[in-house]
Amino acid sequence: MKRGILTGFTTGLLTTTAASACPTCRPDVVAVILDEHFWGRLSFTALPFLILVIILGARFFVAREIPPPVPVKQRARRQGRERSR
Repeated sequence: MKRGILTGFTTGLLTTTAASACPTCRPDVVAVILDEHFWGRLSFTALPFLILVIILGARFFVAREIPPPVPVKQRARRQGRERSR
């Protein structure tokens, strides 16, 4: 059983390598992929990822914890500029 699976896998890899290296078909395939609609198709492919990044970024900035403001006296004391009375 293992030998049959291994033989099929190896044959598939060898066939795929040979088919992708076909010098006759390559220019036609490249011409179809890189036609005038390439950028539109690429943008539609990238659009879901862009939307996901925007949603996750918005959730990150909304959910992060913002520290409470430090009162002026404490801030001056920390910086060593407190006025003496």
